[in-house]
Amino acid sequence: MTAALLARVALVLALASPASLATAADTGKRPITAQDLWAVKRVGAPALSPDGRQAVVSVQEWSIEKNKPTASLWLVDVARATTRRLTAGTGSDTAPAWSPDGGRIAFTSKRGEDEAAALYVIPVAGGEAEKLVELPMGIAVPAWLPDGKGIVFATQVIPELAGSFAKADLAAMKKEAKRRKDSKMTAYVTEYRQYRWFDRNLTDNLANRLLRVDVASKALSDLTPKYDRLFAPSGEVRFDIAPDGRHVALALNSTPPPYATQPNSDIVLVPTDGSGAFVNLTPDNPYGDDFPRFAPDGRSVLYTRVATANSQGELRRLWRVSLGDRKAAPLTAALDLSIDDVAFSADGRQLWLQAEDNGVVPVFAMDADGGAVRKVVASGSNTELDSAEGQLVFLGETTSRAPEVFALDPGGQPRQLTRFNDTLFAGLDLGKVESHTFPGAGGDKVQAWVVYPPGFDPKKKYPLVQLLHGGPHTMVRDAFSPRWNSHVFASPGYIVAWVNRHGSTGFGEAYARSINGAWGDKPMEDVLRANDYLFAAIPAIDRDNVAAAGASYGGYLATWLLGHTKVFKTLVNHAGVSDFIGQYGADITTYGFTKEVLGGTPWDSPEAMQRNNPVAHAANFSTPMLITHGEKDYRVPYGQGIALYGILQTMRVPSRLVVFPDENHWILSPQNSIYWNYEVQAWLARYIGGKPMAKPEFKAAE
Repeated sequence: MTAALLARVALVLALASPASLATAADTGKRPITAQDLWAVKRVGAPALSPDGRQAVVSVQEWSIEKNKPTASLWLVDVARATTRRLTAGTGSDTAPAWSPDGGRIAFTSKRGEDEAAALYVIPVAGGEAEKLVELPMGIAVPAWLPDGKGIVFATQVIPELAGSFAKADLAAMKKEAKRRKDSKMTAYVTEYRQYRWFDRNLTDNLANRLLRVDVASKALSDLTPKYDRLFAPSGEVRFDIAPDGRHVALALNSTPPPYATQPNSDIVLVPTDGSGAFVNLTPDNPYGDDFPRFAPDGRSVLYTRVATANSQGELRRLWRVSLGDRKAAPLTAALDLSIDDVAFSADGRQLWLQAEDNGVVPVFAMDADGGAVRKVVASGSNTELDSAEGQLVFLGETTSRAPEVFALDPGGQPRQLTRFNDTLFAGLDLGKVESHTFPGAGGDKVQAWVVYPPGFDPKKKYPLVQLLHGGPHTMVRDAFSPRWNSHVFASPGYIVAWVNRHGSTGFGEAYARSINGAWGDKPMEDVLRANDYLFAAIPAIDRDNVAAAGASYGGYLATWLLGHTKVFKTLVNHAGVSDFIGQYGADITTYGFTKEVLGGTPWDSPEAMQRNNPVAHAANFSTPMLITHGEKDYRVPYGQGIALYGILQTMRVPSRLVVFPDENHWILSPQNSIYWNYEVQAWLARYIGGKPMAKPEFKAAE
């Protein structure tokens, strides 16, 4: 850094600090910090009791010192909006599910000497939790059978050792799992196209199974005997139990090994008698059918569908398949909305839908046979819908409020039920949040969120930081992020903008798919037009000090800007795609890296692909860039980051590399996350001024 630049940064810091102190003194509040993100209590998906009068949620709390979380279950009285802790301790109590009589709650937890997450049941009225079953690979997503006598759940197995899940079988699996863990030979070998996911390898020959446990005897039954692979590459399990308890609707990948073609999620009907006779309900669609949900009368199953090979930016439409004649039909074909979640009214005649819409995530209501929709909760981001006896509950959040449980009252108004984070947020000075629209590429209307710094004074000047969201097909929601938090970015004294540029979801399918074949063009134009619009709309922006920062596809866009414009003083690239060739080593994204998406492939129209490839424009690189990456990132392999860093260093472009050996595509542990925020703030301050956080020091856990 030059002496002149050091002097300018020092002057900016000197001017910024008294304003921050004055704000704190005047309001009794303080700017949010990266540490505060880990003080937020993270409220899980609410589950309603069968009578709709209570909800249960898992609430996760993190220890920065221990770098670990705990989670406990809380009961929420819907009418009175009061809470009561149901479980406590040092375990991680998650995935709560009510018994049909409302008297017990099943959940998963790793407690005491448990080596993996086990299945527990606790009386709602109080008392100790009883462990029903523990399995070598853990237990997930429990759900009660309607008669209350059994619980269906998912686990993973070593298929050749699973047998009938007798004691000897479980002992053999446990022994083999320990042998693999302790082995000094660490090679993994594959001939499958997909062999890893985010931060784990899929070469260990594990398979998913659905099991049923008899609550009284604790006897196990395998509902998917002899199934020898994962239901989905992610390892996630999504199923729903029929109202009569005779079947489970399960989403599973029907593409066989070696997975040469893209995953094809189908909805299959699995009997609960243990016969294992799958019936595929969606054989007509070779692409994605997922998230099954039985209608209350048990006569049909709803699910989401994407129906094209190049599904990048395609809407997830809601479909229904009749179990009588096996005919399937779309329910939302006429809607320019992508359906994320669904819940039924008590009589099954109405649906509540969750879908992104112009920067927010409303709750919509729709007749169960399809047709027009109406917004019943219009603001913020509203997710994790659950309903019972006509009552709807969900998680609601905004950019300035972490998720809490809400209910939709009969009059149609949302009502907040929990306030786990009120005390924390009452002491934080969060800047104003605004939604702006401006003409972007092609004259299309583009939406952006603007977050002001704490103590904003319109008579002063503030640097601008443009955040570049990933995906590319995602949306910047009015939601509180525990990772890329716009208030934390603003706290050093920046105005922060987050543009829902072309390619974003929630603004119609055509808008989302408009970047296929030209990943950088329209998004870059939107970002540059956002600069011009914001300079005119907000005179307090210091147009001489503008930076941009992005992750994943946002990192791609940062590198695209690096090769195509000089308007930014500096750029930040976290886990960004910088070279299309290297990205073919990713986990599942190669299925989407088609000619239609990239413009070409290395074996078909490589010149067109290279036109869209950021490193192909390295001759223009000159803007200083911070690069951060996790070594266990298999979604965007970390070689992307270190190769780009090598190019910049060789070209003598000012650059800094921060690598986290034990993190994946996201920085997920408290101490690493806090340190990542420090590095980003310090880098930005070096080039555009501001008051960054102090370098964190962590005490060892006692």
